Amino acid sequence: MSRENESSPHEAEIAMRRCQSLMARFGIAESDLETSEFGSSKIGKAFRAVPNYVSVLGSAVALLHDCLCVKSDTIEFRGFSIDAEVATLTYEYLTDTMERSLKLRKQEGSVAPGRSASFDYRVGFALAVLARARAIDADRKKEEEKHRTTVTSGDGIAANQSLVVRKREVVRASCMTGVVPGRAKRVRYRNGEAHTAGTSDGTRVSLEKQISGVKPKAVT
Repeated sequence: MSRENESSPHEAEIAMRRCQSLMARFGIAESDLETSEFGSSKIGKAFRAVPNYVSVLGSAVALLHDCLCVKSDTIEFRGFSIDAEVATLTYEYLTDTMERSLKLRKQEGSVAPGRSASFDYRVGFALAVLARARAIDADRKKEEEKHRTTVTSGDGIAANQSLVVRKREVVRASCMTGVVPGRAKRVRYRNGEAHTAGTSDGTRVSLEKQISGVKPKAVT
């Protein structure tokens, strides 16, 4: 439903978030790591050069959904098929929210006209989402520590390992074909009003996986 052209943005968001909620509720078992299918999903837009904020937002979404974020002329999510699909939907949801919020900011005058201010706003928004994704991931790992599973490496050594860590190892081992790891690049921006506004909105955008039947309030 989230991908149907006739679906409203509200319906698409509800579908995406319901899928996330079901995944969070029912989780994933060790056996699923051996039987589930891998897949990839790309965002719709291609760039001559991927903007910094697109790369940052892609990294945040990949972290939330245990995917690899592969960056070429676009953003591609690789991992278990359902994770890759939901990662793309999450990215689209966040991008749409960011652009709507930027438009509102410009209308009210808190972000200046022009491409430079828009870029700084988007970078602030994306960095704030990434910081929150890292915090969510840290909390999830702490929770997983309570439910460790024993895995055996190739040399026969058994070790306790949380399922989320095990899952990411499986994804990395299976989905790195053709990927050359690159160095992290510093994101440059002007620390002005536009960046501050983007940071504020990125801090408040909904990242919850629960479904309440109510669309999250627009960031204003």
